[in-house]
Amino acid sequence: MKAIYLTVTAGLLLLALAVSPGLAGEKIFTEGPVISVSVSGSNQFSPDSDAVLPLLVENRGLIDMKLVQLRYVTPDYLPTTARSVKVTLLPGNSPVTVKSDTQVIGLLPSGIVEEASFDIHVPDNAPAGTYAMTARVEYEYMQSYDQSGLDAITYHFKTVTEEIPVTVVVTPSVILAVTDVQSSDVNAGGEGYVTMSVTNTGTDNASHFALYIEPGGYGPLTPVEGNIYIGDFAAGETITPRVKVSVSQDADATQQYPLTVFGVYKDYEGMDAMTSPVLIGVDFLGKITFDVVSEPAAAEAGDENLIHVTYKNTGAATAYQAQGRISVVDPFSSTDSNVYLGDMKPGESAEAVYRIQVDKAATIKKYSLDSEIRYTDSLNNNYVSDTVKVIVDVQPADNTGMYIIAIIGVLVVAGGGWYLLRRKQHSGRQDS
Repeated sequence: MKAIYLTVTAGLLLLALAVSPGLAGEKIFTEGPVISVSVSGSNQFSPDSDAVLPLLVENRGLIDMKLVQLRYVTPDYLPTTARSVKVTLLPGNSPVTVKSDTQVIGLLPSGIVEEASFDIHVPDNAPAGTYAMTARVEYEYMQSYDQSGLDAITYHFKTVTEEIPVTVVVTPSVILAVTDVQSSDVNAGGEGYVTMSVTNTGTDNASHFALYIEPGGYGPLTPVEGNIYIGDFAAGETITPRVKVSVSQDADATQQYPLTVFGVYKDYEGMDAMTSPVLIGVDFLGKITFDVVSEPAAAEAGDENLIHVTYKNTGAATAYQAQGRISVVDPFSSTDSNVYLGDMKPGESAEAVYRIQVDKAATIKKYSLDSEIRYTDSLNNNYVSDTVKVIVDVQPADNTGMYIIAIIGVLVVAGGGWYLLRRKQHSGRQDS
């Protein structure tokens, strides 16, 4: 009876298993994860550039065989799944600098692709060529397991480190090196030329090269001629462009101010390209200024006076064809308020003589008159100086001359009277 019962029970169990195959376990045979790394997008980079290098990390692991049997317990982990995936990008044999740390992806099942992006820098002296960087991929996977009975599993994980080459290309490009920056006759409030040496230190022979100079931010320097066409600009070649700039009047001559230099050109593939910008510092001289170094000029009320004023060039550059001009207001007037001074080098002085009429009703005191110097610079640009004050000391009219004339007149009259009297007396003696 018992034997019959066991036979029936076993048969029912086998029937149940046949009807419900999902109650059986699986045993999987595989070589584990298969990791590949590739570049997403372009792998070409130019020297002297910062870029983002996105890497696609893919798990291509496949299941070779799977057995389904009653005695197997299906594991919780697939042996094709990579766990705790970390990716580190190394320079390899390339000149590229990697600025990002290790990127953590985590779980990477078979057939899944994840992206890991890295910030890189290509130095300006990087030779053109194809290089192999290295993607170091670290992960673990379930290599095997031990089954105890029908319900217990002990897992065995294997840690793997793979170094996978990543190909990058450093393209030929034009790199600008700017040296020997000099300013010529550049003054605050004026215009002048800035010269420099520009060398193509890159590996590309540029065609249709044009040099551009722009303000380096909100500074007082402004290029008047901001672009120069060069044409062919071979690797290793040096050019010496000259650029005209203007400087605002309030610029501090004790400091340097920036200009940005860059170029646009046709590259080795005939495509439009632009160099990385280069900042240069430009110095200049202070503005041209003038002072009056003579004593206050004296003038008599009610008379026309010659006012002598000595101007000194207290600036840092020569003022060419300088002309003095004085502005007169009541009680002054003038028909000759402009005087030619000539060229005035820094530190030199020149005298102006103005003809000024002072009203006879003028108050006796010192007056301050405005004057200015008109001049040209070395480029023949016209300028007008800041206002220069001229002090005129108005004094009472000197009547000494009139007093002398009056005395002479009195003496003449007195002498004539005396002469007539003597003559009359002499005539009377003769008659008697």
